[in-house]
Amino acid sequence: MNIIETNLEFKDMSTRKSTERIILHHADAKKCSADDIHRWHLNNGWSGAGYHFLVRKDGTIYRLRPEDKVGAHAYGSNYNSLGVCFEGNFMEEDMPEAQKEAGKELVAYLKNKYNITTVQAHRDVCATSCPGDKFPFGEIANSETNNKVIPQPQKNVPKGNVARIQAILNDKYGLSIAVDNIYGNETKKALVKGLQTELNKQYGRGLAVDGIFGTNTYNSCINVRKGAEGNITYLIQAMLVCHSFDIDADGIFGPATENAVKDFQSRNGLSVDGIVGKNTFNKLFK
Repeated sequence: MNIIETNLEFKDMSTRKSTERIILHHADAKKCSADDIHRWHLNNGWSGAGYHFLVRKDGTIYRLRPEDKVGAHAYGSNYNSLGVCFEGNFMEEDMPEAQKEAGKELVAYLKNKYNITTVQAHRDVCATSCPGDKFPFGEIANSETNNKVIPQPQKNVPKGNVARIQAILNDKYGLSIAVDNIYGNETKKALVKGLQTELNKQYGRGLAVDGIFGTNTYNSCINVRKGAEGNITYLIQAMLVCHSFDIDADGIFGPATENAVKDFQSRNGLSVDGIVGKNTFNKLFK
């Protein structure tokens, strides 16, 4: 097997702490190169190509993101996985034999190298149709190994799962905190870094992204209330989950989030209005 080194230039990336599974994708493009994918993902604001490998229709294999780095290919599942992309749109087309054989060889090689027994489709871990209905998943996932690999969709994560939040923080903000389901200082700092990043990106606050909720971060906070959606709402929900509130962290400030905020405010001697302003941010994040 020959892997073509692309030597793409990436922005800052985190080193992956473990490699426990492979996640298979299609490019959702009938024709694309390694450079195309790298350019698309840079335009998304990412460090560069989110997949670790690209298998093209002619059977050539390209290295994209360095193999030891955290990928950007399956939201919430990048922290311990390798991402392999196949050129094509396999909702509409069949995979050429040369590409399928190359994919089987690559996946078998990676399974043997990392002692992996879990190979998943992107749709197993995210709400997507990727890698497509016509993608020959079974043939590729079970290739050349003594251990038959059964697709293992990610288990439903219960509400209040700190590990899920830790994994998403690592993926979204390029962090490398432990995914141990323990809310400690490291996770708290990561949530503050996320908040500082979003305040800078969305409101141009110019904050140091240091994980310290100090005066500048306090003064930069906005009012967030019922009806809000997005990353800041998600971070508020994540912090409420870390404070043992049983809500979904989905980025949508609905009635359940409003009620949790009111409960938190009541417990902490704040004005009970369901609005996350500077003082509520301070109690939640400091």
